[in-house]
Amino acid sequence: MLYASSMPTATVLDEMAPGPANVAAGTSTGQTEDQTAAYVQHLFMRARSLRRPLIAQWKNNYRTLHNKTWAPRAEAWMPAPEISQVFPVIFSSVAWMTDQRPTIETTAAPQPFSEYADFYQSLSQDMNAVLNATFMGNSLDLEISMVLWDAFTYGIGYLKTTWEPWLADGIGDTAFRRVTPFNIYPDPFATSMQDLTYIIEAKQMTISDVDRSYPGARGKIGAGATEDVDEQPHILDETVSQSMARVRLGNLPSATQTRYGITDNPRDRGIADDMTVTVLECWVRHHQITKTDDPSVSKVRDVWRCIVTCGRNVLLDCEAGEVNAYGTHPYDRMVLTDTGEFYGPSIVALLDSPQESIGRLLSSIMQNIALMGNPVLQESPRSRSRGKKITNRPGQRIEAEQTEISWLNPPQMHPTMSTDLIQFFKGEIESISGLSAMVRGFAPSGRNSTGVLDQVQDAAFVRVRASLRQLEAALRGVCSKMCANVAEFYTEPRQMSIQGADGQKFHMAMRARHFYTRDADNKEERIPLRFTLLADAGSQLPTSKQARAADAQQLFALGAIDVYELLKAKQWPNYSIVAKRVMEQMSQQASQAPGKRQATRS
Repeated sequence: MLYASSMPTATVLDEMAPGPANVAAGTSTGQTEDQTAAYVQHLFMRARSLRRPLIAQWKNNYRTLHNKTWAPRAEAWMPAPEISQVFPVIFSSVAWMTDQRPTIETTAAPQPFSEYADFYQSLSQDMNAVLNATFMGNSLDLEISMVLWDAFTYGIGYLKTTWEPWLADGIGDTAFRRVTPFNIYPDPFATSMQDLTYIIEAKQMTISDVDRSYPGARGKIGAGATEDVDEQPHILDETVSQSMARVRLGNLPSATQTRYGITDNPRDRGIADDMTVTVLECWVRHHQITKTDDPSVSKVRDVWRCIVTCGRNVLLDCEAGEVNAYGTHPYDRMVLTDTGEFYGPSIVALLDSPQESIGRLLSSIMQNIALMGNPVLQESPRSRSRGKKITNRPGQRIEAEQTEISWLNPPQMHPTMSTDLIQFFKGEIESISGLSAMVRGFAPSGRNSTGVLDQVQDAAFVRVRASLRQLEAALRGVCSKMCANVAEFYTEPRQMSIQGADGQKFHMAMRARHFYTRDADNKEERIPLRFTLLADAGSQLPTSKQARAADAQQLFALGAIDVYELLKAKQWPNYSIVAKRVMEQMSQQASQAPGKRQATRS
C-alpha cells in the first residue's frame, strides 16, 4: 500500500481498497468501478474523521469574525454588547496585503544551449502580457483577497488553478479560484503540499451541474449519492442548508422549445427542484518505475491521478496530465506563517479570547449601571407594598414601614480598573495581530516627526511582509500552473486587448499554438514551452504608500529615476501619458539654443 509508511495502523479497508497502481491500471487489473469508488470514499472518510476537530474551531472563528460571540441570553434585559475588535484588525491586514497589485515576471525555460534565445525571450514577454490580461479580465485579484480572509480566519486558504472553457467568449482561458477550506480534505499526515499523497475536494452539486461537468452522468447517478460533508457557515445558516434541494432553471413558462434550459422531462416547464449529490474529486499520487540502459539502475517518477466519484459511480478516472497541462493536482495553499505543519495558525483564533473578555467586561459594566439606575427592591413578606404594582418613578410615595422595604444596593464597581482592563485587552489584540492603532489609521498623541512615524509603521509591517512572502510562494505555484495551461491550451488564434501594469494599452494578435516550440530530439514534433517565474506581492517594498512615494521623490531628486517612475510611485492619474508629455517637453527644451531657451523660460 502507498499509505503504509504514513499510517500508524492498518485497517481491513486498507487491505480491501485498491492501491494507486491498481487504480491507474483501471479494470484491466480486475478492479471494478465499485472498488475504485469504495477506495476514494475510504480516503475521504479517513481525512474527514481526522480533520473533524478543526471544524468546531473554524465555526467559532467565523462567529468571532462576524461579531456573533453571544449566545441567546437567558433574560431579554441582560446586556450583550458586541463591539468587534477582530474584524477591523483582519480587514486592515487584508487591505495592507492587497494594497499593491502582484506582479508576475516569467522567463522561458528552453532546453540548454538553445540557439533561439531571442525567440524564447519574445515568447516570455508575450506570456507576461497574457498573465496580466488574465488577471485583469477575470478579476483574479478578488480571489487573492478571499483566500487571505480564509488564511486569517481558518489558518489556511486554497487556490485551485483550472482551465475554464467558458472564458474568453467560449474559447477558454486559465484562471485560479478560491476554494473554501471546508471542502478540501488533504492527507492528514502531510506537513506541506510537497509530501501530499492525496487530496480530495468534496462538492455539493445538483444533478444538472454534475451532468454539465461530466456529460452523461445524469443517467448513472442514483439516490443515496450524498456524503456527510462539512459545510461552511454563512449568514443564512438558519434557513438554508447545502444539502437541501436546489432550484433547476428549466424552460421558461409557456416555452415550446428546450433551447432555454435542460430538463429531465420535456413536459417540465419552468422551475423545479433539483436533487443535490456529493461529488468527490480525488487526486492520488502514485509512482512509476522505468528501467534504464543499466539493468541495476531504475528511474522512479511520481504520477498524479484524478478520480471523480459520486456515490458508487466513477465519473472520471485518468492521469492528471490528461486533465491539465502541469500533471499534478490543481491546488495551492496559503498560510500566513509556515510553522512546519500543514495548517497554519489562525489570527482570529488567537484574538478570540481577548475579544470575548472585552465583551464580558462591557456586559458586566452595563449590567452594573442598569442595577444602579434601577436597583432591586427587597421587602418583607408582611409588607404593605406586597400585591401592589410598583414602578420606579421620581416623586412616587408608597405606604410602608421603614424596616419593611428598601433598595438592594448593587456591588460597587471600580470604574478606573474596568476601563484599564479593557484597554489592556485591546493592547493584547494589537500585539497579537501586529497592527497598532496608528497603522490602522488612528493618529498618535503628541507631536511626532514624520520620520518617527514612518519608522514605527515600517517596524509594524515586518509581520505583514512575512505574510506577503507566503503569498508570493502560493502565487508562484498558481502562476506556474497557469503558464503551463496557457502554453499548451492556447491552440487557437486570439486577439487580445491588454492594459499593462504600467498603464500602457496595446493590442496583440496571437497565432495558434503560440507558445509551442520545436523538440530538440524530434524536430518534427512541437511541444509547449515551459517557463520559470518570479511572483512579487510587495514583500521587498515599503508597505506604506506614503513611504514608497517619499522614496521615489528622493531618488528622483538624486537623478536615480526618471519622471515616469516618480509619477508611477505617486500613482498619478494617467501617469504614463503625463510622463510621456513631460519628457517630450524636456527633450524639446534641451534641443533649443541657449539664448532661445532662456527666452522661453522668460
